[in-house]
Amino acid sequence: MKDIKEDLVKNLWGDDEVDFSFSASVGLSGGLLSIWRTQTVTVEASFSGPGFLGSKVLWKGEYYYIFNIYSDCAWSQKRLLWARLIEWKNKYQDGEWIMAGDFNAIKKRSERCGISSRICNSEWRDFSDFIDDAGLADVPCKGKRFIWFSGDGKIKSRIDRFLISNKVIMSWGVVGQWIGMRYISDHCPVWLMVDKEDWGPKPFKFNNEWFSDKSFFDFVKKES
Repeated sequence: MKDIKEDLVKNLWGDDEVDFSFSASVGLSGGLLSIWRTQTVTVEASFSGPGFLGSKVLWKGEYYYIFNIYSDCAWSQKRLLWARLIEWKNKYQDGEWIMAGDFNAIKKRSERCGISSRICNSEWRDFSDFIDDAGLADVPCKGKRFIWFSGDGKIKSRIDRFLISNKVIMSWGVVGQWIGMRYISDHCPVWLMVDKEDWGPKPFKFNNEWFSDKSFFDFVKKES
């Protein structure tokens, strides 16, 4: 869609207490829409560029940079998008970061089925490097294994995901990403799963050979 009206957003959300930002599509693809509840969060700024729609959000006294992603299929454009996202993250460090959406890339071979491994090799290595350089985490998936399916079902991959900072994982209690069932789209929906239940002390595995390392005791004292 090249234009998004307020009435449409309210109908999608099912509530009048909402606001939104959007980036118009180019042809039949590339459009992005972010919606938020005005009673819960304050969006102080919105910005967009090729392949992303970002917002600076104030929620519960903390700032978050939330980027809605829709990457181009062209390999050169993917790498350009990743470089721009790194630049944004390095420039704005007064809040925690969340990137989510269709990155059109995988980070390991097992995330794609039905396509040449040669193509996977060049893709997953660079995408994995981008995630590391961004300092964000791709928490484990639950539910389905793949997110996107070709029309004939022969090719499937996990190209949609959340990338979040470690502080978000700890403070929100993020335990994974849930991949839901497909409906009208060829992509499955993805949710962040949180669980702040205190299950008591976590199991700890100890290897006796660690005692042979002279720096072990100093390490334990430093980390405890």
